[in-house]
Amino acid sequence: MYTKETISPFIIHCIVMRLSERQSLDYLKNNGYKISRQYFYELKKETQESTKQRLYLIASKEYLDQHVERIETLKSINNEMWDNYRKEKDPSKRIQVLKQIADLQLYLSSYYDSTRYIMEQGVKQQEKEQEQKRKKKNYESRIKSGIVTAIILQQFMQHECYNS
Repeated sequence: MYTKETISPFIIHCIVMRLSERQSLDYLKNNGYKISRQYFYELKKETQESTKQRLYLIASKEYLDQHVERIETLKSINNEMWDNYRKEKDPSKRIQVLKQIADLQLYLSSYYDSTRYIMEQGVKQQEKEQEQKRKKKNYESRIKSGIVTAIILQQFMQHECYNS
């Protein structure tokens, strides 16, 4: 048996490769997922509706990892440039190194800015998800409360009918 999480990448492949229904079902079957036409369309719809969430996951994990790696690389380059600056005796070459260090700072600054933006978006997404969970829980609570009220009212009505 398989889960939605295991079949999901294959559904994405079907969408990206723009496979027809028959081609998609054959592709899935060849990869160990024999599913019905109806289930395929349910999974396809869920996958398409979760595009923003998948993009957020990519941005929050892979993109940040890549950012951190680039920032660390630029920091290492910065340190090497300062070492070269200190070792250099020719004043004109020292000025060139300083210009390169200044240029490097622009790159570092843009990486820090974009990383901060991604982090802020991640916080907003988490807050949005928490709000949705809170609303869902509140809604479910109101439904349960309404059911309990209906049961109590029904029992009261039955009791009144028997007593009259």
